[in-house]
Amino acid sequence: MEQEKKYPIRQNLVYCARETRQGCPKLLAFFVLLILANCLVPVITTFLPKIVLEQITGGKPLRQLLLVTGLMTGALALLSALRQYLEKLIYWNQFSMNAVFLRMVTRKGLITDYRNQENEHFRTLQTESYHACNGNFSTYVQTYDAFVRFFSNLLGFLAFAGILFALNPLLILFLCLTTLVSFLLNRRVSKWLEVSREEKSVYEKRMQYVANAADDIRAAKDIRLYRMVKWLNGIYDKNLKGLLGWYRKYTEKLFGVAAVDSGLALVRDGVTYAFLLHLALNDRITVEEFVLYFGVVAGFSSWLGSLLGQITDLQRLNHAMNRFRTYLDYPETYLREGGKPVEDRTAPKKIEMKNIRFRYSEDGEDVIRDISLTLEAGEHLAVVGLNGAGKTTLVKLLCGLTEPTEGTVLYDGTDIREYNRDEYYRLFGAVFQDYSLLPVTIEEIVAEEEASNADHERVVTCLKQAGLWEKICSLPQGMQSKFNKAFWDDGINLSGGETQKLLLARALYRQAPVIVLDEPTAALDPVSENRLYETYDEVMQGKTTIFISHRLASTRFCHRIVLIDHGQVIEEGTHDELLAKKGRYYELFETQAKYYRENPEGEVSGDEA
Repeated sequence: MEQEKKYPIRQNLVYCARETRQGCPKLLAFFVLLILANCLVPVITTFLPKIVLEQITGGKPLRQLLLVTGLMTGALALLSALRQYLEKLIYWNQFSMNAVFLRMVTRKGLITDYRNQENEHFRTLQTESYHACNGNFSTYVQTYDAFVRFFSNLLGFLAFAGILFALNPLLILFLCLTTLVSFLLNRRVSKWLEVSREEKSVYEKRMQYVANAADDIRAAKDIRLYRMVKWLNGIYDKNLKGLLGWYRKYTEKLFGVAAVDSGLALVRDGVTYAFLLHLALNDRITVEEFVLYFGVVAGFSSWLGSLLGQITDLQRLNHAMNRFRTYLDYPETYLREGGKPVEDRTAPKKIEMKNIRFRYSEDGEDVIRDISLTLEAGEHLAVVGLNGAGKTTLVKLLCGLTEPTEGTVLYDGTDIREYNRDEYYRLFGAVFQDYSLLPVTIEEIVAEEEASNADHERVVTCLKQAGLWEKICSLPQGMQSKFNKAFWDDGINLSGGETQKLLLARALYRQAPVIVLDEPTAALDPVSENRLYETYDEVMQGKTTIFISHRLASTRFCHRIVLIDHGQVIEEGTHDELLAKKGRYYELFETQAKYYRENPEGEVSGDEA
């Protein structure tokens, strides 16, 4: 598992500022202006009463009093309006940065080594990183807000600390200590919240599961037929009781902290104001200064409390940013630009696997155990075995999607790890069990590019070879029909068998020298399956093919068959040779074939099965 990056808050803020400067530089200018406005408004508000009183007690003309008051209140009005305007600008421009960070997350997911996508830790980081830059309350939006509030509070704290320092430095120390005690108490509640969050999450997940089941039409039949209502209600009530108990404990802790916090505030304000009264009554400060310091003391405590709170927020957000950067910096080991180019992609070459072992994790069991296998150029190889035998994993190793824990895969005599991996991928056209089809037109799905760049005639040929042309012709818009009804109002959906034919057409259009077919007939009806077998040699002429199946009768047209069991090749040969051996292949074939025989009692040949 890749070690999580541990950047300090300062480095992550610099990183965020650097990316913002590149993606939306005006946002930084808005932040600076908002920080200044946030600091100036409380400062002017605090000084306004003192200045007004000085004008009155100093016997200044009414015109001058009104002028000074008007200028200061006008400045406050302008700064307040500027703050609101800047907040709206920042709100909308933050979405631009969300899009920038989201593009980084998406690009990483698209180009990362395939084996990273099979890594649970990487997938978790990917999900967290997506949420970190998606929505109004994403991690980065919160970071921007915390950044502005932190520096606003810091400037305000320093300004008010300077004023109080001139009065008495010990007063600053007293205010800091009482505010710090209050902060530490609230910090204890926050830590309890972090520790017990999993308990709350478990209750909520279970309640949400029951709520989702109640709304799920697929579960509705089972709930009624198996009389599960009482059971599900019991689960919901039990977890609701647990959740309410959790909130009761949380409320008790909040109430206790709030009571102590209020007591500290009373002591802090009482002592401070008594000190100010003492100074005023002894003529050590004027009435105007008393009013000023009165406001400064309240503001100082507020600035300091908010500043400490923002430090806590930044620490929380820093963890999420570290996870985000760990995801973006997740190591890529496959060679790309620096890899060796594939010289000839028009004709297949020999593929060799030498002493291959593979496991998905360091402490896991071997899924592939010491397999050595050679595919000659143009050979049709069938890989058969029961579910979970390791067939698909073997093919992913051949395709270079993942790499062996031990051993070597060679293409044309060269270790595939030396090739430019993107060029190596272009050697393969594949139909996997787990597939992805974009909601675009049928033509674009087959060609894997926009219709304007597609070879129309080649698309038609591939659809005919895959046995889907008749279906496409029956559609009102033909190849321009949009796939996926959930995405398009006038879209179409295909049956499982038709989708597999579409996938086969896509693989054929690629004109790759090696074709991989992973259970390509699983969803085909018997007629379509037989048609595929009849045209297989013609369609796959001059290509190396790897045909994966657990249905042994579907592989007899291949030049060679390897039977895999528990990650090992246990038998190898043609269909007839393997039947003649009467080994494990024969046993599996007989088990499958007996369900299709008209006379279960009689002996039949392999061809009859």
